[in-house]
Amino acid sequence: MEGARDVDLLLCEAAFHEGRDDGVDPGIHLTGRGAGRVAREAGAARLVLTHVPAWNDPAVTVVEARSEYDGPLEVTVSGATYTV
Repeated sequence: MEGARDVDLLLCEAAFHEGRDDGVDPGIHLTGRGAGRVAREAGAARLVLTHVPAWNDPAVTVVEARSEYDGPLEVTVSGATYTV
């Protein structure tokens, strides 16, 4: 998390969902909630969720992330560019 401390923009993967993927090693991928927690604890100014697989509902991932992080938040889409 130290690598994300006080960043303007945090690109953070959120491939798993809370409750469904609890048995998977959490060191491999994060849930939306985990990504939100990283962003909050790091003091990130903005969070963009990445690596959300097609079989997961991005809206669920956003709700999970929002439970931990109240700053600007979005899910990346193909072709998007970001500036800070």
